[in-house]
Amino acid sequence: MPTLTPHVPVPRPAYSQARENLVKAIPPKLLCLLACGGVDCRYEGPECWKANQQAIRGIFSSWVTDDIIAMARPSRSLMDKYSIIEQFQRLNIKSIINMQMPGEHAHCGPPLDPESGFTYSPQTFMENDIYFYNFGMPDFYVSSLVSIIDGVKVLAFAVGEGRVAVHCHAGLGRTGVLIACYLIYTLRISPSEAVHYVRIKRPRSIQTRAQISQVFDFARLLGTQLVQYPDLNLRHGFPVTLQHYLNRQALLLHGQEARTLRYIPKVVYLLCGRLSCLSLGLPAAPEVNAELEKRSALRILTRVVRETLESKQFLPLLRERHNIPQLGSGSVSSWDEPLGFLERKGDLLLDKRSYSDSDLSKLMDLEMSPWRMSEVMGLDRIPLSAKTARLSSQLITKNFQTRNMQPSQNPATKFQHTAKKDQSKYSSNIELCRIAHNPQLTSVARTIANAMADQGPPEETILQRSFLLQEELNNSECGWALLVTESDPEVLTCLLWTWLEKLKEPVLGAEELARLSCAGGNKKSLGVLKKPQRQTIYCLLSCVNTVTSLCPHREDGVLQRLIRALTKRPQQDVGSLADLTDLMRAHLRKTCHGNTYVRRACSWDATL
Repeated sequence: MPTLTPHVPVPRPAYSQARENLVKAIPPKLLCLLACGGVDCRYEGPECWKANQQAIRGIFSSWVTDDIIAMARPSRSLMDKYSIIEQFQRLNIKSIINMQMPGEHAHCGPPLDPESGFTYSPQTFMENDIYFYNFGMPDFYVSSLVSIIDGVKVLAFAVGEGRVAVHCHAGLGRTGVLIACYLIYTLRISPSEAVHYVRIKRPRSIQTRAQISQVFDFARLLGTQLVQYPDLNLRHGFPVTLQHYLNRQALLLHGQEARTLRYIPKVVYLLCGRLSCLSLGLPAAPEVNAELEKRSALRILTRVVRETLESKQFLPLLRERHNIPQLGSGSVSSWDEPLGFLERKGDLLLDKRSYSDSDLSKLMDLEMSPWRMSEVMGLDRIPLSAKTARLSSQLITKNFQTRNMQPSQNPATKFQHTAKKDQSKYSSNIELCRIAHNPQLTSVARTIANAMADQGPPEETILQRSFLLQEELNNSECGWALLVTESDPEVLTCLLWTWLEKLKEPVLGAEELARLSCAGGNKKSLGVLKKPQRQTIYCLLSCVNTVTSLCPHREDGVLQRLIRALTKRPQQDVGSLADLTDLMRAHLRKTCHGNTYVRRACSWDATL
């Protein structure tokens, strides 16, 4: 059986336990004098550092990635003497993140700015169009995981705007913690890999036991929050409720995306938007290409991290790479334990019929290779990335052939002979004219409607492709890019229904159904539901409206399948929910009025 991710040494603290205790016991003024040097602190100027230790001239600093620089704190005198602002602008550094608490290390170097409590005024950076952020963490200590997550999200946002400088006092301990957590957040690497990489680029970073533990705690927390599709074998955790999923999502999203998706699961939002855009024949928005470029940059960073770790013998050499899973394929849950122990633990726990809380935590920490998962699912042993690439290649070929089909195969020819016959299927002449203007929409919408209305299980090929996408979403941040570019309606529909049916509790449980029943059958009855249920259903119904407006004869079938997914009831019980079906249909009529949803679907595509 293929081996798991090779053992990565657990990083050791730079300070001994006695030194940590001593540092915490010494008063701040005396600490600055003894440990740092007081007014002559070596971190307050370039005198003690070589040229290659000054990525920014005049400051002890190092590039950790192409976009993130770790540095000691700047001061007003250094900013004036070495033109720090001009250096930032020349290097395209658009943001600075300060990990200090106001007033700390007041006896090191020059006096503190009386207004900010730092060695410089943040206003100086902001006046020069350089964003300033402060996530204070006590020196030699750690902050809460929530604060670290906020800092990581802001760092991820800032990297998208340009290069970022991160500093604390020396730019080693707290700065290294934030950057290591960012690497785990974006690349899904293990905490040991992240710490070792940061230390290679910035020696002596992440100094204390508490700081190393926080990086590991962050990775453990993140591993439980990133799961989009829980597996039955609990490799990727256990099912959650809709509200629990939204709570996890709110922890990770930020900015406009967090506000837009406050009450709607991101996976549902993107799947509905993708199906709607395919139905309407809308092209991919520029934002989608930007997303793909961002994911491409992350893959480049992943390769750089791996090659750096290999060069320092923390990972196997390049010639052995074909024998191991790729970096970033779920290694966020690899807790650096001996191989034999992990394998035995996996075999024992996966064979159990019931699980205690401790078993669940062990399973969530367990790292299984893509090959082993393929073995469990009965797939051939090909890495997930290779499978995905092959499927994407087939899909591109298929789309190219569709766009370049012979005139005799063009759906427009068939449409000319069947327009009168099919005219009764459409609710208005406006819809018929719109479809006549773009006859290929009829074929695409019919395919999507048939897939959404299908009451039986998907074909094995569709299940396998759906499973591969689920794996990418669970294991790689690039999974979202694959999702928004997937063009097979059956795969997208399978992903949508599967996600709804894997929830721990149905979106519409007995309590919600009773509430709808008491509210009556008018089209405003959905207003009695809680916001998460209501907004999620609105999102789904808007997608259904777009598809069925082009293929009305499949409306009943699509609604029945939607209700099945929302209530998690068997097909034979859906007939007893006729009032709910009428309510959904009334809402579709309301949404269809004035073609409002066509504009909404277009805005969806623009936000992908």
